[in-house]
Amino acid sequence: MKVLLLYKSGRPGAGDYFARMMPVGLGWIHATLRAHGVDSSLANLSRVSWAEAARLLRRERPGVAGITLYTFNRHAGLRLAALARKANPRCVVIVGGPHATHLGASILRHHPEVDAVALGEGELTMLDAVRAAEAGQPLSGVAGLMVRGAGGTPRPTPPRPTVADLDSLPFPAAHYAGHHLDVEAESSFVITSRGCPARCTFCNTPDFWGTRMRFRSARHMVEEIRYLKETLGLLFVNVRDDTFTVNKRRVIEFCRQLIDAGLHVRWSCQSRVNAIDEERLAWMRRAGCDHIQYGIESGSPALLARLAKDISVEEIRQAAAATRRVGLTLSIYLISGIPEETEEDVRLTQELLEEIRPHDGIVAPLAVFPGTHLYEEMKRAGRIADDDWIAEPRDTLYAMGGEKAKRSFRRLTRMCGRIGRAARYTRAELEEHKRRLPGAWPAWLASAEAYEEEGRAGPALREYEAVLELHPGHPWALMGTARVLAATGDQEGARLCLDQAAASVPGSSLIASMREALGPVPGRGPGRRARRAVTVGP
Repeated sequence: MKVLLLYKSGRPGAGDYFARMMPVGLGWIHATLRAHGVDSSLANLSRVSWAEAARLLRRERPGVAGITLYTFNRHAGLRLAALARKANPRCVVIVGGPHATHLGASILRHHPEVDAVALGEGELTMLDAVRAAEAGQPLSGVAGLMVRGAGGTPRPTPPRPTVADLDSLPFPAAHYAGHHLDVEAESSFVITSRGCPARCTFCNTPDFWGTRMRFRSARHMVEEIRYLKETLGLLFVNVRDDTFTVNKRRVIEFCRQLIDAGLHVRWSCQSRVNAIDEERLAWMRRAGCDHIQYGIESGSPALLARLAKDISVEEIRQAAAATRRVGLTLSIYLISGIPEETEEDVRLTQELLEEIRPHDGIVAPLAVFPGTHLYEEMKRAGRIADDDWIAEPRDTLYAMGGEKAKRSFRRLTRMCGRIGRAARYTRAELEEHKRRLPGAWPAWLASAEAYEEEGRAGPALREYEAVLELHPGHPWALMGTARVLAATGDQEGARLCLDQAAASVPGSSLIASMREALGPVPGRGPGRRARRAVTVGP
């Protein structure tokens, strides 16, 4: 039986890079199906027209269609469900994802084209559902679903235990196959744990994954990164766990193994300020972490309490200071449009940002998602009901609208931009990072890139060469050296560096694009001799 796993971002997501990316969870489901011999394909339809989406479904005529629903793309996802049923009237349509999980009964009541809702994580649920469909058996015998019972009334099947051993699941990128995929970009998003111990009022992660954390092993994480680099040529990875650093021992062991593997991949992650310390951050920096994002949301203790963040302003200060001491890019999330926000709250947030000096900040209005405490609070107050999402044309609902909400968003966004521009590491800080983490290539690389931005070719080349002396063939140092040589006129020297980098990471599109940008180099240029001349320059 042919299985097609579908995603489309919806109207607002069409221009949003992250929203257009196929969900990592869909990749895990696909990999699990393929590993068990199922004829499964992926389709990311975010970049194609509805006409093309309909043509694809008519060509494929899947026997089972699995569709991811977030709140912001629910209308697009349910439209795909209708198209799948039209293309093949016998198609078994199953929707899953956060929105479907939390509003499964409402979806089944209003959308006859949907046969079942997968509740929570879907790998084994979808595998069993496909097997049932192949055998002509009812989905009511599959654990982890919501289906229609007697009289069409939605009812859940027995609950499915969560996957205890995440290492048992295959890597998504090892099985990517399908339609309109950006395999390189989508593979760069990896998840290494499930669950979150926090209970923030605006987040539905705990109700979807649970509050009990489950972790992939350090070995399994490094194996995936090795696969991404050696097979797909990826040199940067986005770790998208909600709270990557919560298990200190695992974080340090992962960093040790990544360093020992000599993969020289750069990566980013996100976490909570009360799940970090300088020891963890130092290991992460040594292992190639460039960037960490913390959800601080506000500098006001009153608003932190209102959002049930369970963090203090002092913990924010300590985490930010430790992050800057080891040289990571400090990024923060803020929430605007909180109904209780006052001018005093804004002042406290500004004072905190000016003190901690984040390099960048992402501001998001307080949104209302099913499965959150905030949503249940609004339901009890009679402000919203589950069935409202069916006809509601807006893709996202916010806790506060109007000019006040817009003003809050604009003020916080301007604040982040202004403070971020002044937060760049100074030369003294960059040198201190190198002293604090002796022999750590990321610190030397950051120093070299800062010299590059200042237009100081000689010092930049010396820093890159220091990395290459310790790590011959280091792709980032070779690419940096090539940029500097090309900027100073040594095209052949730059090409030689990129040839070495390409030999180290044959599948890298980043290196390939740099080589293409250089163009052909006629004759035999000065090569190494010109490089020496640049090296000793100012």
